[in-house]
Amino acid sequence: MESNSPQHDETIVPVRPVFRDGTGATPRTGNAVPRVARSALMVIGVAGFAAAATAAFYWLPARVEQERVAAVPAAEPEPVPPPEPPRPVLTPEEEAALRAQSGTLLAGLLTLQEELTRLNVGSWAPDDWAKYNEASEAGDNAFLADDFALAVERYTQARTLGDALVARAASTLAEALAAGDAALAAGDSARALEQYGVALTIDPEQARALAGRARAERLPEVLELVQRASIEVARGELSAALATYREALAIDPEWPAASGGVAEVNRMLRDAEYERVLSRAYALLGDEDFAAAQREFEAALALKPGSREAADGLTQAEQGAKLAEIRLAEVRALAFERRELWDQAIELYRTVLANDGTLLFAQEGLERAQARAGLDAKLTNLLDNPSLLLTDSVLADARTLLETAAAEPEKGPRLAQQIEELGKLIDLASQPVVVQLESDQLTNVTLYRVGVLGAFAAKEVELRPGTYTVIGSRDGYRDVRQTFTVRPGRNLEPIRVVCVEPI
Repeated sequence: MESNSPQHDETIVPVRPVFRDGTGATPRTGNAVPRVARSALMVIGVAGFAAAATAAFYWLPARVEQERVAAVPAAEPEPVPPPEPPRPVLTPEEEAALRAQSGTLLAGLLTLQEELTRLNVGSWAPDDWAKYNEASEAGDNAFLADDFALAVERYTQARTLGDALVARAASTLAEALAAGDAALAAGDSARALEQYGVALTIDPEQARALAGRARAERLPEVLELVQRASIEVARGELSAALATYREALAIDPEWPAASGGVAEVNRMLRDAEYERVLSRAYALLGDEDFAAAQREFEAALALKPGSREAADGLTQAEQGAKLAEIRLAEVRALAFERRELWDQAIELYRTVLANDGTLLFAQEGLERAQARAGLDAKLTNLLDNPSLLLTDSVLADARTLLETAAAEPEKGPRLAQQIEELGKLIDLASQPVVVQLESDQLTNVTLYRVGVLGAFAAKEVELRPGTYTVIGSRDGYRDVRQTFTVRPGRNLEPIRVVCVEPI
């Protein structure tokens, strides 16, 4: 090689490529050394162009030629190839540029070769893999023959084929996964395993393919269990069918026929339980056990939300319970009235009206109980405080109250006793009591609520029970005043009224 030839950073001399067979097996022995030599030249190229060129153009051609001769069987000599067309004459600069371009292409092919080998292209695209190898090897041969134009052409062809294969790997992987998923969904275990196998050939760690293959391997067992469960359903053996579907789901939780079967059998079991509960509910409704019927109808609705039958039954049970509650409240309130427990009766009537203000019996009962409660309170007050009757106005009111109480059509024992006791008190408060007044015949005596009595030594007056005030007056003397109370049926000591204190 001449000293004025163009130089570049790295020179790579091709050797025959090492290829895997369709299954990715170990390379053939005859090509092992040239492929290692191609990689070795990549490292040597870092040391400089001159040393690499020497190794490439003096050692490698002889070495490759020796291997070619050694690989040809003696009994079958290779046919003589036809003469090649003459090469175009290139200037040193053109030749150096093509040499550099072919070296760059060769370096890229080494990386591409590793990627294609990793993707196991020979397993899923054997024809294109062979074309790639053929173009790559043709480029190597042209490079070794110093036909750099042809090397660039063949390397470019190989690069185009390799890039296309890398691009196809992604689409082939996606197609294989889609086909595997479709086959799995259709229950075709063999086809699914085949397609997932293709995907795993391209990417042995592809999670979706690994999971799909694991499911496809156990798919026959799952299909058998699902078939058995469907037979059990047809026989009405729902509990057994549910257990079988769940057994299939334990193997493949994603198998839709198994999960759908579990849902369907559960629905059938719920429907059967719903019918039993609904039947009990209507029986209880007929027995007017409204509370128990209400619980059963609610249970039926829990099993089948939106059920019209259960909702109607629940409405009937609630209405029956409400009517029964109203009837019970009415009976209890009337019992309170008969026992003259007016406060309890009022509270119960108010509770009923709070739930339904249109109930006439509660409206009338509340009015009646409030009136009797007021009457009872007035009578109790007079009986507990008889001195109130000593006032004329209160006595008059007491007489009116007594008439009102006596007019009540339904008198209980308590009211009858109150009427009797108040009548006695009114009689006592109405009967006059003789009161003895004494004076000195010089003092003028005036008795409030009665009138002027004048001067006297002794006088008797008849007074109704009550409180009275008597005043004595005399010219030249200070007036005197006394207040006394006349009690019903009681005699008083004589009351003396005399002015004795001169002014």
